[in-house]
Amino acid sequence: LVGSVCLDCGRPRVTEYSELGAELAEKKTDDGRLLFCAGSIANHVFSMEFLESFCNASFHLPYHRASKKIAHVTPDGSVFTPTTPNGIKLEQFVFDVFEKSKNFYIWEVEREDEFSPLKNAESAGRECLSTCKRDLAHLNKKWLESAGAIVKDGPVYIDASLSYCGEGLDRFKDQVLAGPTVLK
Repeated sequence: LVGSVCLDCGRPRVTEYSELGAELAEKKTDDGRLLFCAGSIANHVFSMEFLESFCNASFHLPYHRASKKIAHVTPDGSVFTPTTPNGIKLEQFVFDVFEKSKNFYIWEVEREDEFSPLKNAESAGRECLSTCKRDLAHLNKKWLESAGAIVKDGPVYIDASLSYCGEGLDRFKDQVLAGPTVLK
């Protein structure tokens, strides 16, 4: 789950999924699209001048309340891991400066190309290390095949110093690549 980029009294902001609530998060427009469809994947571009304008004692980011399951040690010394939220975490987010911006843009991207979060332990089976690695391997394979390479087995990863966004991979045209490997 991610926050949704929206307008609040004409100013841009991100509303956290925990603050939006299930009813609003699932609300649809007349044409069947989600009303809050602009998910925030935390890829932000700011000017230094803009960010520096908030580096003073008079500016404070607001706190966001998040209910969390917090493990703790019991009086007998054992660790108790709750199954329901038992604590409150106060969080601050850089996106709360959006409302102060004069120029604000949203860039819509393909999720499978741009967003594979690492949020959970492997046991969750989603948004964990193995799904991130799978998604990165899939993206890198797509880039290599677009450049004319043949990826037989995987994963074949591309070092970011070789190609940041799939550019410059022409030298792999007609090459058969097999993983696991990292191209440098």
